[in-house]
Amino acid sequence: MQIRGIVFDFNGVLIDDEGAHFHGFQQALKEKGLSLSWEEYCQDYLPYDDRNFFLHFLDDQKRESDPQQIRRLIDLKSEHYFKALEKRVPTIEPTVDFVRRLSPTVPLAIASGAARKEIESILDQLNLLERFATIVSAEDVVKGKPHPETFLTALAGLKEGNSSLEAQQVLVIEDSYRGVQSVHTTGMKCLALTTTYPPEQLAEADLVLETLQGWTLEGLEKALGALPK
Repeated sequence: MQIRGIVFDFNGVLIDDEGAHFHGFQQALKEKGLSLSWEEYCQDYLPYDDRNFFLHFLDDQKRESDPQQIRRLIDLKSEHYFKALEKRVPTIEPTVDFVRRLSPTVPLAIASGAARKEIESILDQLNLLERFATIVSAEDVVKGKPHPETFLTALAGLKEGNSSLEAQQVLVIEDSYRGVQSVHTTGMKCLALTTTYPPEQLAEADLVLETLQGWTLEGLEKALGALPK
């Protein structure tokens, strides 16, 4: 396989901030007298963007919601999220190092369910904001993750810089099993990192790795090319 573009999920791939997101959701839900456990979050809600998290969670709790209420909960969650990250940015160093070692000729994109201000703020702190030709956040799609629209929008963004780019030449790096399933509907290849889920839950990915430490683009191309057709 020749990799001519790479799409990165953000949370759990570049940034190990799921704990901060969980804390933000927990604190926001307290306003409605609701609680959320870490096990619940990972099992049922982790792949969702903020809006879909609150919509699905409140629906599961048989609670009514309206757009204004959802907006307030999202803002409250974001406030607590940034407070949790004030002391340090919890980067996933092997992935950040992998990005920095890539040739600038390889176009990169972000496909995330996070808010744009969260993504851009952290990438700016890492001096990586300009490295990504396309950033697709929760605000940029109608149907948030795990729906494939986010990945397809990222692919379209990469194609703007290279009209001959084909889906099968693009590698998506994910950490969620629902994300893996979604990527496969787009025709792109998927590498899953075991940051959040064990390997057995990510088995549908084309390649499963613990980290990107020591990996090069050429190494990934060789590993993916050796897979059974």
